[in-house]
Amino acid sequence: MNTFNIIADSPQEAITKARETFGPEAVIQEVRKQPRKGFSRLWKQPRLELVVGVPAPTSKLPKKETLAPESSSFFDVYKKQTDPEEADLKANLETAPHSTDLNEVPKNTWRVEPMLRRIGLSDYWVDQLLDRLALRFAGGFPDYVRDELAFCRSLLMEQIITPKQDPRASRKPILLLGAPGCGKTTILCKWMAHQVFHHQFVPEVWRLDGDQVNNAESLSLYCEMLGASVSRFPTTTNLGADESPILIDMPGVSIEDSAAMMRFQHQVEELPDHDRFLVLNACYATQMLEDQVKAFMPMNPKGIILTHLDEERSWGRLTNLLLSTNCPVCLLSGGQKIPGMFETFRPTRFLTNVFPSCAAA
Repeated sequence: MNTFNIIADSPQEAITKARETFGPEAVIQEVRKQPRKGFSRLWKQPRLELVVGVPAPTSKLPKKETLAPESSSFFDVYKKQTDPEEADLKANLETAPHSTDLNEVPKNTWRVEPMLRRIGLSDYWVDQLLDRLALRFAGGFPDYVRDELAFCRSLLMEQIITPKQDPRASRKPILLLGAPGCGKTTILCKWMAHQVFHHQFVPEVWRLDGDQVNNAESLSLYCEMLGASVSRFPTTTNLGADESPILIDMPGVSIEDSAAMMRFQHQVEELPDHDRFLVLNACYATQMLEDQVKAFMPMNPKGIILTHLDEERSWGRLTNLLLSTNCPVCLLSGGQKIPGMFETFRPTRFLTNVFPSCAAA
């Protein structure tokens, strides 16, 4: 029996190479792991060196007997000399039936499904992604998990609504909506710093009262530091393009108090023409965020601002909010420092924090 060496990246590739090169009579005698060279060894799996035995040309078998070896014989050797659990998983995937009939695709077979649930996606959106995966890979499962992961990321990129422009570039008055404690005043200070240092505009701030007195003294102090004027009442109703941008701060209102919500909406509608943005605390439970979006939607906010992102580790569950509302997320904020983290929402960067890299997968 003659022996030959084959280098492969995976057991599937080893099977393909051995069968194509030496035919079905080839037998794997030994499997060795070869570490990658250079920096690639940090993220790439070791390659496999296989010693393949091939019978001498004189020992020919009838045609029927050449088809006898089992398709899993290569994995039998691999399982004994490498990781048994990984080998069993790959062997099952190699021999699993691949049907072109979508109704016959077995459930819980997509390798990316546990990852989608672990990052916090709801059952509804996980099922939606798996259905699209079944359509995309109708002929069989892809060779690598990263292929499934990349396809899921591309689907989410298509579904998430993105803002058309940076709202901080607008010259219209800005009003921030939200519940108490969501971070509206901090956002207003960051917005004001962005106007001063990036656009060289010194804004005017309206610190208005609602059902409760607006006691945001820190806002007045920060206005004094930047040279911005503060008014406790609206100072004008005719706003021109040449005037300083106006930032409007009002106390938060609880969505549980329907009467207060109605009075707040009536007060908002009496203000001059302006853009409204809904501020949400990213640390709140998903259901609470969805309830706040529904409560403030009648006030027609132009976008959503997510705050406290430095305190929220699971950005994956926030994806449910991005997919379930027609109001786009415009800005992301984290921390109490000013300016601190205060940037335009970009789906690519957001999903990078949600999904692991393809190489890690």
